[in-house]
Amino acid sequence: MQHIESILSEVEHLNSEEQLTLLEKLVAIIRKQKASDVKLSSISGVGAEIWRGMDINKYIETEREW
Repeated sequence: MQHIESILSEVEHLNSEEQLTLLEKLVAIIRKQKASDVKLSSISGVGAEIWRGMDINKYIETEREW
């Protein structure tokens, strides 16, 4: 926590334009990390309601026809 306080003390010396630039860069770093944290298992079951009650083999056969 002391490290963060030290950084914040430095940030206070920046002008508002520099602070906004820093904020934008921090947001970009966090978004990049967040995007890499997504796992395929987190989307398991998405769209399951679309396939509910559908004969998968019949669907595949229909798709192969054209």
